[in-house]
Amino acid sequence: MREKEAGLHIISTLDDIAWLLNLRGSDVDCNPVFVAYCLVEHESVTLYTDPQKLTEELKTTLAKDKVRIEPYSEAANRLKDIKDEKILIDRSTINAQLHDILKPEAIIAGPLITRHLKAIKNETEISHFKAVHKKDAVALTHAFYWLEKAVLKSPVSEYTFAKKLEECRRLQPHYFGESFSAIVGYKGNGAIIHYRPDKDDSAMIENDGILLVDSGGQYMDGTTDITRTISFTPPPPEQKNSYTRVLKGHIALAMAVFPEGTSGGQLDALARHSLWADGLNYGHGTGHGVGFFLNVHEPPQGFAPGTSGRAASVQKPGMVTSNEPGHYVADAYGIRIENLVLTIKSDKAGLLAFETITYFPIDTTLIERSLLSQEEVSWLNDYHADVHDKIVPMLKEPYKAWMVEKCKPI
Repeated sequence: MREKEAGLHIISTLDDIAWLLNLRGSDVDCNPVFVAYCLVEHESVTLYTDPQKLTEELKTTLAKDKVRIEPYSEAANRLKDIKDEKILIDRSTINAQLHDILKPEAIIAGPLITRHLKAIKNETEISHFKAVHKKDAVALTHAFYWLEKAVLKSPVSEYTFAKKLEECRRLQPHYFGESFSAIVGYKGNGAIIHYRPDKDDSAMIENDGILLVDSGGQYMDGTTDITRTISFTPPPPEQKNSYTRVLKGHIALAMAVFPEGTSGGQLDALARHSLWADGLNYGHGTGHGVGFFLNVHEPPQGFAPGTSGRAASVQKPGMVTSNEPGHYVADAYGIRIENLVLTIKSDKAGLLAFETITYFPIDTTLIERSLLSQEEVSWLNDYHADVHDKIVPMLKEPYKAWMVEKCKPI
């Protein structure tokens, strides 16, 4: 702020406010944030929110850190009172009403400072991120084991399995809620990228064909987001080809080694190369940033084509980003494989790499082995060995045997 000669900085994005003050709330479904504005000065902060949401103990703690609490409605009045001070705002995120209150000569346009700081996870956050993905894998094991057994007896609705995922996660320590409404797409519904099963009108999952499941949890010690595509029966060659090419793209991005300053747009192409070679593609970005017990979609970084913010943002050590290429055939099936990756420094000077921090098996029944290189096979076998070593000790029978089988090398 001093560098930009700004006396004030207004923050209106709820996840940035929560991160800056290390607070969480429950005003928005699936996102542990609270409705507020935040005005940052050089020596103090004013939080504009409903004071009744804060305990007296919390108010005292915040006061010691020079954080004042004012009613939410007072934010506009405070900005109206600004006369000679300069205020730093991010035009792409500020509330339009607040923006219009400010005198044009008082505005210094610049980036939202917290956004780029928040994207770099510290060692404590990284440690928790890894731990939370282990217990999330336990929950997923229980859920998928249950599904595989259930469909042998009778069909299960997509909605029922979405609720089963939540039920299994809820049994894990420090569970807060879903990080988004689960996408459970059977056969043709899997081709609808943001499909959400309806309680009264969702497809029945049978012991046949492909199922795409994209789900995640909010825990007080981290946020998860994972997609797996499974086949209940031997898939036809077309599906194996598509699935394997999606997997090749996932592996290519996971194995990437790249110079500092590389953008998400440059890396995005790695995940699409094998699909492009066969005339295939997908109509969404390859990845998004993920918050620490915060929004599961967290700017600025990601992997995407074109010139979007995600495409332009560079990867830096400490960032957590999803790796989720896919392929979709309308009214037939959808394929997506998603893990979260942590950006780390490579062994090679000046280069960066990714560490996968999601620990759950990737379905191997859909793989066309002849399409994979030996390097790709080694990556997958090493990944499953890591999943085995981390998760099997956390499981009891019969889940332990199920996980051992899923992690067998190909």
